[in-house]
Amino acid sequence: MGDAGQDERVQVMRERLRVLVEHPLFQGVILAVILINAVVLGLEAAKTGWIAQSVLDQTDSLILVIFLFEITLRIIAWGPAFFTRAWNLFDFAVVAISVFPLMKSFNVLRAFRVFRVLRLITVFPQLRSVVAALLESIPGISLVGALLLIILFVASVIGTNLYGAGVPLYWGDLFTSMFTLFKVMTLESWPDVAQATMAVYPNAWIFFLIYILLATFTMLNLFVAIIVSAMEKEAMQGPPPTRASTEEVHAVLLEVRSMRAEMAELAARMEAEKEGK
Repeated sequence: MGDAGQDERVQVMRERLRVLVEHPLFQGVILAVILINAVVLGLEAAKTGWIAQSVLDQTDSLILVIFLFEITLRIIAWGPAFFTRAWNLFDFAVVAISVFPLMKSFNVLRAFRVFRVLRLITVFPQLRSVVAALLESIPGISLVGALLLIILFVASVIGTNLYGAGVPLYWGDLFTSMFTLFKVMTLESWPDVAQATMAVYPNAWIFFLIYILLATFTMLNLFVAIIVSAMEKEAMQGPPPTRASTEEVHAVLLEVRSMRAEMAELAARMEAEKEGK
């Protein structure tokens, strides 16, 4: 009975901690700390001199303490289940990377403190949905990227053989041609490349027309289509539960536990009355 009672108290404590860490006010404080951290890191990088470096260092240390306190509360609240969620692991990794620069041997990692700002993704469910859709679209993007690379390579070989002798600035060798065609694919200053090439080879417009139709208007739009499809699929799965609904669920659980305890006490009293009769 003692162990069962202790387990019950631990469970109640964890549930209360879950309500605390999921409360909108608590999440708002963490969001404010993340934004302040972004400002501090920006001031350090800008080196404006508006605020003394010692003040920035002390603020950064205080922010790290807050993050450690918050992640500790979440680990206690969820227990081992904390490490079964991808976004929890992301938050844990970000905070862990921030701790390493405190050691002199890992001082080079101070630049990675900016990763703390990425915790904004975990604060907003909408951003989590976008990132999840992007991750889900990686296999399709990889296939389209491989096909685009093949097209770029083939076009570079053709361009080098056809125009390398007359326009070496853009088509002198294979790697120069690949860089030229990459700029053409992104439509970055492609008229300059086309005009310089067509000044020597008037029929080069046919090559540019075919390449732009394939690489830009077809392949790049496939990237967009894959990402949009993944985001639509993510949206169809329904939005993640809000913090308010999570808080309501925890409140209901606490109420159920309270009612169960009252029912057990009532049953014990009825049993005692039966024995007394």
